[in-house]
Amino acid sequence: MSFIWSIIFGLILSSVFKSGWGFILGLLIGPMLYQAFGNRLNEKRTQSNPTLYLIVAFEVLGHLSKAKGVVTQDDINLARQFMDRLQLDTAGRQLAQESFNRGKASDYPLRSRLRELYFQYRFRRNVLNIFCEQLIQAALVDGNLDEKESQILFIVAEEFHIPRQQMVIYIQMMMGSFHFRQEYYNNQQNSQYQQSNNYGNYQNSSHQSDLQNAYRILGIDSSADIPEIKKAYRRLMNEHHPDKLASKGLPKEMLEATKKRAQEIQAAYDLIKASRGFK
Repeated sequence: MSFIWSIIFGLILSSVFKSGWGFILGLLIGPMLYQAFGNRLNEKRTQSNPTLYLIVAFEVLGHLSKAKGVVTQDDINLARQFMDRLQLDTAGRQLAQESFNRGKASDYPLRSRLRELYFQYRFRRNVLNIFCEQLIQAALVDGNLDEKESQILFIVAEEFHIPRQQMVIYIQMMMGSFHFRQEYYNNQQNSQYQQSNNYGNYQNSSHQSDLQNAYRILGIDSSADIPEIKKAYRRLMNEHHPDKLASKGLPKEMLEATKKRAQEIQAAYDLIKASRGFK
């Protein structure tokens, strides 16, 4: 099909420019235009079912809990904490609980369910990336990620066509996010910070561990130069923009968690800026 587009654009441009060069130019840009318009058309044709995102998220969370062996009360409490973080209403919590229980089944079809979600959002890469982040975040509620949990996360990466190394980066980013939040609340409890509910207070911290976590949140190394830091920050803030994610089919229940993630990204960036002395 892209070859046909190339021929069509070649004929059009050769007619416009009255030159054979127009035909050659059409052959070159035809495939790119086909890909751009084709992806946009396919995205519009793909019907979004936001409920599927929520269902599969909690199914996989249940599967993660079961992967460690017997699902304990602590696992159930962690799932409830995730529901609280998402601010689910009564109906949403019921749906999440049912999904969590399905995911615990020994015959849970993990790969087929992931493929179903991938098919719906395959032209909305940001949403799939957010799914990975939120799944890792849920798995890290207890601060630990064991080998079996990691295996499941890499299966998610495979089914979403995400490079393994990229999933490793996501895990590192969310680990940094977890420790970043823990340190923030500990500092508040120790009265080292006077204001409350403001992640920006982190910019006053001089602890090296805080800085390391800030770099991990942005997915970059502490040796990154300023342009690289700014580029990582802008990319992440763009990916976590609530309005853009809502337009791409991310369920409203997940948007609140995304907003908090954006706050952490902003706080990490502010801390790095203060440390490196740039605006």
